[in-house]
Amino acid sequence: MAGSVRRCGDPCAQLAVHSDLYYLLANVAPDISWGVGACALTTGYVGHVFWDSDTWIFPALLLLHPQRARSIVMFRDRTLSAAQQRARDAGFAGAKYPWEADPENGSEQILYAAHRLSEGEIHVNADIAIAQWQYWLATHDLEWLRKDGWPVIRDVARFWASRATYDAAKRRYEIRDVVSVMEPYAHVANDTFTNASAAKALRIATSAAKLAGAQADPRWSEIADKLYLPFSRQERRHLPLDPHERLHEPCDSDLSFLVFPSLDLQMDQTVRRNDYRSDAGPPEQSGRVPTTMGLAPLTIAASTLGDQVETTRWIEDNVSSDMLKAPFDVRTETVHNNTGYFLTGSAGFVQSLVYGLTGLRIEEAGLVEKYPPVLPSAWKSLTLTNLTFDGKHYDIMVDRDANGKPRLRRQPL
Repeated sequence: MAGSVRRCGDPCAQLAVHSDLYYLLANVAPDISWGVGACALTTGYVGHVFWDSDTWIFPALLLLHPQRARSIVMFRDRTLSAAQQRARDAGFAGAKYPWEADPENGSEQILYAAHRLSEGEIHVNADIAIAQWQYWLATHDLEWLRKDGWPVIRDVARFWASRATYDAAKRRYEIRDVVSVMEPYAHVANDTFTNASAAKALRIATSAAKLAGAQADPRWSEIADKLYLPFSRQERRHLPLDPHERLHEPCDSDLSFLVFPSLDLQMDQTVRRNDYRSDAGPPEQSGRVPTTMGLAPLTIAASTLGDQVETTRWIEDNVSSDMLKAPFDVRTETVHNNTGYFLTGSAGFVQSLVYGLTGLRIEEAGLVEKYPPVLPSAWKSLTLTNLTFDGKHYDIMVDRDANGKPRLRRQPL
């Protein structure tokens, strides 16, 4: 049985999510171990597998089509030996997964012009471990975890333990000389998204070790607890980079990525709102047009705040004619690009509905209602049909109560 998404009150959004799900299902098969390219089977990025596969496409499929999601995590297990060799070649322990992985053998196949990304955009390692853990939480397949997931999680943790540097004077660990998730920033220290993701991967490894019957390295917890996340106490918000790094523009920020469903960095509501504002800008600056990839983090961040106006703003951008190219409702990477569909953007929109509007998160406690549900102003309801979690099937609906307030309801199948 397959899952699907329906909404009531917005025909354009319904058409958009149907086309996005079509492209996802057309490019991810069940019961294989093949990574998914950012542009899938088109010539874009020559089919190479980025973090898009683990952080964007995998979560979009996990609850709707878990067998297809499994294929994505199995790719990282199948190519673990190539990642181990890359770590050894770089002088680190564990596994260092490529920025652009060959889908056949998992080797790095990046163009020389983007070589700095291969060396420095290492948050991909954490993204991979987090996806492995999310699959375990959603399925509780212990045999899979012990045989396939744990080796990947373990070697990612070993990599971070060897890559982090302890600053004795400041009593903290740092990750230096990386490429930020904001890719123009290379050779920088303490990219907040990278450090937060690495800390989560290290904590995951400690938890996974117990389930796998293995011994966790005590340094994993120590490093995770002391890993530096740049923060402005005066402004009550995270900083995208170490404050000593110079931003090209004062508004440059990637902080919405911190609340992406798979990472979901914990923070209080004031910090959450300030982080969001630093990314989105005030409504009067809504002329800003994000890339297709930038829309999902903004939509989800606005949803976690329960901000209907801002959520509606980004949903409308998601389904605009600028983002969906006729005649087949193809998402390209940018508004002005027309070279082929960008599967990452499709997955991002699906995540905006499955996790953003519902407020659901996959955690050790289960599929939890972490944030209040939100509906765009013109929508009557949103229904996720035949969603699968821990072997059970549900229909999940967000509709409005008698006072018009969104509410979430689950119907076991």
